[in-house]
Amino acid sequence: MNKKRVIWLVPVLVMAFAMSACNSNDDGGGSKPLSLTGDVFNRDGSVYTGTKDTLTSSAGGSGTIKGGKLSFSIPTPNNQKSMATLLSDLDARFGFNVFSYAGWAPTDTRAMDLVFSNLTKKMEVTTGASKTREEVNYIYVDRDCTVTADGGNTATYAGVTATVSKFTLDFKRGWNAFSMLLLANGTLVIGTGDSSNCKWILE
Repeated sequence: MNKKRVIWLVPVLVMAFAMSACNSNDDGGGSKPLSLTGDVFNRDGSVYTGTKDTLTSSAGGSGTIKGGKLSFSIPTPNNQKSMATLLSDLDARFGFNVFSYAGWAPTDTRAMDLVFSNLTKKMEVTTGASKTREEVNYIYVDRDCTVTADGGNTATYAGVTATVSKFTLDFKRGWNAFSMLLLANGTLVIGTGDSSNCKWILE
């Protein structure tokens, strides 16, 4: 082989190996911890200014509230469940039949939701003229997964009998936020993503 050609190929091969190594280590964000921060409020909407030295959750992790400021970090949970179990648990926690009507793919997806165990608080609740309740929750999935439901069924949410809208939740590997919005017309809308309207509420 021509000596000049060999010299030219060396940096190309080095770059190819480097790209291959990066791809093999890329977990799509699945190992990134979920970091939660923000001001904490009481149920009546007033600002919480206290301190909670130790917070834990169903998904692991640790954190504190200091001077009314939440700081919590949650790594990849090691107690993941089948998606079927997770969706059933969500319905039991919220007290309705919504996610039990859903299908998902891939069917072997494993997941975990976030529930604070020694402090019952969650990303939750605003009220206004166009909505009566909004809530944000978090779910971990071990691979990209889509959860879908045709909607049309009714569910009692926050004491209101609501019609569940059709929804498609495209979860990416790792931690994802999903929201539930109860409209004033009695429709429950479910989607992925956080909400700037919601606040951390100390229950």
